[in-house]
Amino acid sequence: MLVRTGSMLWSVPPQRALWVPAGHLHTIEMLSPVEMRTVYFRPELIAECDGFLRRSEVHAVVASPLLKELVVGLFDLRNAPDALCLMARLLLCTLRETSLLPSYLPMPKNQRLHGALTKLLANNDWHWTAQEIAAYAAMSERTFSRHFNADVGLSFRVWRQRARIIASLDMLASNCSIKSTAHAMQFATPAAYTAAFRKLIGCAPNVFRNEDQGGMPAGRRN
Repeated sequence: MLVRTGSMLWSVPPQRALWVPAGHLHTIEMLSPVEMRTVYFRPELIAECDGFLRRSEVHAVVASPLLKELVVGLFDLRNAPDALCLMARLLLCTLRETSLLPSYLPMPKNQRLHGALTKLLANNDWHWTAQEIAAYAAMSERTFSRHFNADVGLSFRVWRQRARIIASLDMLASNCSIKSTAHAMQFATPAAYTAAFRKLIGCAPNVFRNEDQGGMPAGRRN
């Protein structure tokens, strides 16, 4: 799934989950066939589970086997109400200890910049240079760089590198090879892609894909 909320763009591949606090407007785009479960928590239940950090911020998490079973259990109508309440509390406690997934991509609030980057993402035009993006946004390259850094908090080069890694998550989830994924994301070599992936996600692409197929989690915290 691709989830847009505020000035952030989130990629949510299989075996992952996204926490969206109440009041955060968001849209969801399905990039591939998806079976989704959505759990809504009452505010008073969240308040009872003191110590649930990050609850006011949108964040993606690695769905551990326990987390997945709790979500599935909440949709099992055979479970009694008391059991469901306990499962919901345990799910909140589990979320506190779950590894975060840095699959977010900051997007600019400036409409011209936002439009240019949306086009890049939609078409996978990773070859676009800062000069070409600036021209599309009707800016000089210097003005583009200044506005981009101030609005996004990253240089365009760093942002594009992050965008390529996040865009590759769906390919990995679809069992594309590391070589073909690196080529599609326009990395010079699979080794260069693997190094960039490890730096952002905290594990190698094949380890990440193994998690999606039920393997052991990478254990990254951010």
